[in-house]
Amino acid sequence: MSGTNIEVIEVKRRITTVVAAVALGAAGALMAADSLPLQAVNKANEVIDAAIEAHGGAEALAGLKTYVRESDFKNYAVGQSLKPGKPWDENISQNFAAIDLENEIFVARNSGETGGFTFNTATIINGEESFQLNYRGQTVAPIAQPDYNTNAGPTVRVTPALLMKQLMDRRHTSHWLGEVEAEGARYDVVTLVMEVGPALSMYFNQDNHRLEKMERVLPPFGQVEYAFLDYEMVDGIALSKRFKLYVNGDVNLVIDDIKQQVNVPIEPYLEVPANLAMIPAAPPNDFGSNEIDEGVFLIGGNGAYGLFVEMDDHVVAIGGTQGVAQRIAELRTHIPDKPIRYGVLTHHHSDHIPGTADYAAEGVTVITFRENEEVVRAAAGANEVELQFVEEHLTLEAGDRRIELYNIGPTPHVENMLIAYLPEEGIIFEADHFPQPPNGPMPPAVPATIGFAAALNKLDLDYDRIVGAHSPRVGSPADLNAMLTHPMASSAGSR
Repeated sequence: MSGTNIEVIEVKRRITTVVAAVALGAAGALMAADSLPLQAVNKANEVIDAAIEAHGGAEALAGLKTYVRESDFKNYAVGQSLKPGKPWDENISQNFAAIDLENEIFVARNSGETGGFTFNTATIINGEESFQLNYRGQTVAPIAQPDYNTNAGPTVRVTPALLMKQLMDRRHTSHWLGEVEAEGARYDVVTLVMEVGPALSMYFNQDNHRLEKMERVLPPFGQVEYAFLDYEMVDGIALSKRFKLYVNGDVNLVIDDIKQQVNVPIEPYLEVPANLAMIPAAPPNDFGSNEIDEGVFLIGGNGAYGLFVEMDDHVVAIGGTQGVAQRIAELRTHIPDKPIRYGVLTHHHSDHIPGTADYAAEGVTVITFRENEEVVRAAAGANEVELQFVEEHLTLEAGDRRIELYNIGPTPHVENMLIAYLPEEGIIFEADHFPQPPNGPMPPAVPATIGFAAALNKLDLDYDRIVGAHSPRVGSPADLNAMLTHPMASSAGSR
């Protein structure tokens, strides 16, 4: 074969390789264009572009620097009522919020009465000038680690214009999930991943391109749904005047008239009233354990705690707030060789029964009220759970340790409520009735606290320590008395 023929063959081979590469590249491009992820991204951008225009346009939304809202809202206490199941209790509360988006400043004030609690508090997130205010307690505390995104998130999630600004900034993380029909309208569904919290599914009406519905899954409580109603234009920006929130399909919150302003100064809302007493900043609420007596451990963090009591051949766990599995793991570092025999649930509220699933996974017998059986079994999920019911009183005894469980209900907070009493140690464990802060002076008693104190007096218990499901602090009878005698203590709601 001549050299010329070899060169011709080599040229042909190269041409064939190039053509094949081009063909493969074209096929790859076609495949990429047809891929579901790319379709989801491209379609999301189309929907987002239309939605931006429908909410006032990119220029108006980019120019939204501050936002102020105030409203009265009706709360339906889904999973938080006096009794388990419907009908849910109702109450009216007030909310105010102001946001400076450029400087990441947030102010919120909430007041009202619900579930045996009376509250009037405010939060200011402003860098080093961040504070937690309690108007009933007449105190103000610096916030050591202010978190703008976590504090402002609830307001952002109920305000379409603020959600649209988030979507504009974070659209690169969004996907189109599809289209659905609901209540006679068709919607494009697009995801939004905010700085904190579960991803949001946003429903944009295909006719007017406005955000009318939104969903997210919030373990362990289930699905939360948002409805944005009756839009109005405020300085060229579309805002909804009415709002509803649903939890697992049940209406939880209704606002019929939202008063809103945009691009107004919020500096007046940053002032701290001079009549409030400054107290130290709350310490970090880190997870950990505290052996408050020999073999008696208060374990938890982030506002959720349980009491673990060592018996002769087993352990009794008291409290069912979220994080029981983590608390059990911590317990094993102290008591590795004794099984947990009983898990005591204080009451039926949705934040006090998630631990049922963790107890069931451990084969623990769960102690609760017969009236709570349905919600407790539901909280166990796919796990089979063994229940033991208590009516007014139950004694758990082994060796030289005794635990007395008392039903102190009805209280202003709940129909049936278990407290645990360790008579030899003088310890009481309670939930939701002795809301002691992690530090600082005791706040004024709320109706639930007054009901709690009345029940303790009736039982004539001899105790010197009180611990609870929501605080790492070990309280005393003097602390309870300070709440009851506070000038701002509520006089309503005693048994």
